[in-house]
Amino acid sequence: MNLERFRTLAEAFGGSVTRWPLDDQGAAYAILAVSPDEAGQILAEARDLDADLDAAERLSPSHALRQRILAAAPSPRETWSRFRRWLTGAGVGVGLAAATAAGMIAGINMAATSAGEDALLLAAVYGSGLLDDSGGAS
Repeated sequence: MNLERFRTLAEAFGGSVTRWPLDDQGAAYAILAVSPDEAGQILAEARDLDADLDAAERLSPSHALRQRILAAAPSPRETWSRFRRWLTGAGVGVGLAAATAAGMIAGINMAATSAGEDALLLAAVYGSGLLDDSGGAS
């Protein structure tokens, strides 16, 4: 860790190293040991900002603002309706995809008959008397 990274962490997490991410705390203490003046100054500035933020008045939203937010929020029924419409569309899409896959598999299987199966089929047709030797109907 360098002083720039130390400053970035102090600005993000405050002047107390114990509030920093655990993965960075060890390196932060090492920077404090190597550069106590610069790192101490960075932490002092961050502690001053922490104190100012802690002293600041905490504003809560007005009743009118809360009502506007609640009025603009979608109702649970509306949310469920959107979800159902999405599911219906997804169901149709899945059904169409399954039908396409089944058609492709059936087509491939029908086209993949062996020469032996063709010969048996032709022998059965000719043996039944449905076709004469020229291939026409009898």
